[in-house]
Amino acid sequence: MSNADHVKKDHIEISNKVNHMKNIETFKKDIKKLSYEESICELETILKNVQDENISLDKIQINYIKGHLLLKHCEELLEFVEQQINEINPEMLNIK
Repeated sequence: MSNADHVKKDHIEISNKVNHMKNIETFKKDIKKLSYEESICELETILKNVQDENISLDKIQINYIKGHLLLKHCEELLEFVEQQINEINPEMLNIK
């Protein structure tokens, strides 16, 4: 491989990494807006997409990244609700 080919290959790899980072940031912003139920629905859609035998390698990678971010978002939402539940004072729940 010539030096020019190495430079071109390196440029393509850097460009791909920059595009992936932009995609990840976009995914994060979009996912933060989703409710727990919407996130689960998106995860189910990704699961169906990945099971398709004709899916491209690029789409597999995108689905993996999105799925990971959605799963993390769901975990954060569940942790938040768990904290809220733990902060409920049991005496406040007594009905007189």
